[in-house]
Amino acid sequence: MSKKTTKRLLSLSTKKKMAFLVLLYERMCPDLRFFCLTEGRDFSVFEKAHRAFWIGLKEKETSISWNLLYEEILAAAPDSEEFGSWDASYALNAALVAAEIAAFAHVPQDQNVIDAIGYARNSLDAKASSEVPSVSYTSAEEVYIDQHPLVEIERNREKDDVEFLSSIDDSEWYGKILPEIEMRASAQSSLLRRFQ
Repeated sequence: MSKKTTKRLLSLSTKKKMAFLVLLYERMCPDLRFFCLTEGRDFSVFEKAHRAFWIGLKEKETSISWNLLYEEILAAAPDSEEFGSWDASYALNAALVAAEIAAFAHVPQDQNVIDAIGYARNSLDAKASSEVPSVSYTSAEEVYIDQHPLVEIERNREKDDVEFLSSIDDSEWYGKILPEIEMRASAQSSLLRRFQ
């Protein structure tokens, strides 16, 4: 994400930042689900988090204990070192995005938004670098990763999400806006396009 888009995102209201994070999680969740199903791990905490995030967007006040949910997410997050696979790394990054959303819902801080974007980028970087045969990291590899189609697609999606959310009048949030955000979420592909 460019500095200009990041600045614009961080200037938005708390609800809009939350919506941006939920859209990001929607893109990352398929890889987390895939990993849990493949490894026979419990996905229920992440499903619970998914439901809670949408409730957080739809309701002005909730009884959700965001701090407790944050702890549950971290406890359920896969240990990528234990599994040592790219899939585990992608799943961990998705789980960490979920944790950042719960932390943001508890006490909104811009650092949660920045960190969540960073975890998404970590997954994209790992995916792109897995395609490079060299063992050592070079400047050419850095350029390759930055220009990788998946990185470019995600950069554009994030920019589009920010533009979409910037155009929304906060006073219309609980009217026609939430269905538009839900439609936007359901229409997007996964971050790493595993299922496309």
